Amino acid sequence: MKDKKLSDGESQLSQESTEVLYQRMLAEIRDYAIILLDPEGYVREWNKGAEIIKGYKASEIIGKKFDIFYPEADIASGLPAHLLKLAALQGSISHEGWRVRKNGTKFWGSVVITAIYTNDQLVGFGKVTRDLTERKKTEDNLRRYAEDLEVRNEELRQSEERYHKMITEVQDYAIILLNRNGEIEDWNAGAEYIKGYTTEEIVGQHFRIFYPEVDRQQKLPEMLIDLARRKGRAHHEGWRIRKDGTKFWGSITIAALHGANNEVIGFSKVTRDLTERKLAEDSLREKNVQLEEINKDLQGMNKELSSFAYISSHDLQEPLRKIQTFSTRILETDRQNLTEKALDYFHRIINAAQRMRLLIDDLLTYSRTNSAERRYEKADLNKILADVLADLDTNIEERKAIIEAGPLPEMNVIPFQFNQLLSNLLTNSLKFTKPGTTPYILIRSRVVPAEKVPGLQKRMSDTYHYISVSDNGIGFSAEYNERIFDVFQRLHGREEYAGTGIGLAICKKIVENHHGVIRAEGKIGDGASFHVYIPTTL
Repeated sequence: MKDKKLSDGESQLSQESTEVLYQRMLAEIRDYAIILLDPEGYVREWNKGAEIIKGYKASEIIGKKFDIFYPEADIASGLPAHLLKLAALQGSISHEGWRVRKNGTKFWGSVVITAIYTNDQLVGFGKVTRDLTERKKTEDNLRRYAEDLEVRNEELRQSEERYHKMITEVQDYAIILLNRNGEIEDWNAGAEYIKGYTTEEIVGQHFRIFYPEVDRQQKLPEMLIDLARRKGRAHHEGWRIRKDGTKFWGSITIAALHGANNEVIGFSKVTRDLTERKLAEDSLREKNVQLEEINKDLQGMNKELSSFAYISSHDLQEPLRKIQTFSTRILETDRQNLTEKALDYFHRIINAAQRMRLLIDDLLTYSRTNSAERRYEKADLNKILADVLADLDTNIEERKAIIEAGPLPEMNVIPFQFNQLLSNLLTNSLKFTKPGTTPYILIRSRVVPAEKVPGLQKRMSDTYHYISVSDNGIGFSAEYNERIFDVFQRLHGREEYAGTGIGLAICKKIVENHHGVIRAEGKIGDGASFHVYIPTTL
């Protein structure tokens, strides 16, 4: 085909039409910002793509210097002028960096600046910019990912290095690598320390070498390997054999190691020497058996003692009653035939028999307190106190005593024992009054934290009921704060104050039956206080 030949007029017209179409094409391109700059860098023309990318309309930007598209730092460093200078010298220059839109946001621009010459005279620059922000973000993300991956790989390498070093040097555990058949391929210093073999001596041996003959005959090593192969893991504790023939109690875990296709390629075996723990457990077990036997013996002895105490007290009370009865009858019928000395002897006999009866009653109470079955019931202590006061009404009236009691709580107690406790404490306060002083007894209660309980041996609750009984009686020396609860402990002579010396011992035993604590405080001539602490949860 021959090229079409144009006349001069047609050629000029065609050239002008082409230039118009080219200019229109440049003006309508949207993916690229195409800008015409004068030699000083002022904007003379730009296209639709420049408006889209930069954000300025042509009327807003023509006549402005192209520095406006650069961040402050680039302007301060003279980057825009430097790029024009390089383009003028080299013909064109390429550059990538952050650029600024009209609204202040930034985008990553890929820029080509081309110098335009006419008759060797610089008449301006063509500047083509493409927004590559998404590519930049992707590249940055990839770079960060690569850097992070490199850091993680290095950390993993160091971790593996530390791990292998740790495995090699740890001595508390024997860590052994077995092949699929249970033969030893490698082990650490701990294995050498616990088992007694060197690496050279043990590598290649089957791990059954560590088991006693009876375990080998029963195929225990093979069963453990098979269990680990099927279940992934096997645990066992038992006696193992060292190189020198001595035994140790080993706790072992065998874990299956899997390859790329999930097939078992070997096993890891971790052993810990727990001989000391095993011996301690066996010793403790033997002691527990011994204690159980001792407890059974003690329970039997307590039953026998309780039975003996009951029978003895019953048998003793009968002759005492007869002594009192016949002595009283002689005084009633033959008083006129008795001398003053004989009368005094009979009165002493009756008083001694009465004291003996009281002692037997208190011993019986103490015995029942020790042996009674502990059944705790929710009880209102205000009701128990009211019953006690009713029982002591005559004693209170005779002494003109004032008893002040604040509200008492509901508690889980053994009701009849708590009645005995309050009765003994109040009787004690009524007994040891100061002559010429109106007896005053104060009863108070509140809840306190376990940390506030003095001498607490075994914590049974986070909080405790605290009950205090205080009086203004004769008191006692502080040296008796502990001893006052001992059986038969008397601080005063029988001639001054009656009693058997068992009442406060019974109080202590009752409080102990409730897993509590009782304390006494006294000062000679300034009264006494008894402090009772009972767990809030029983």
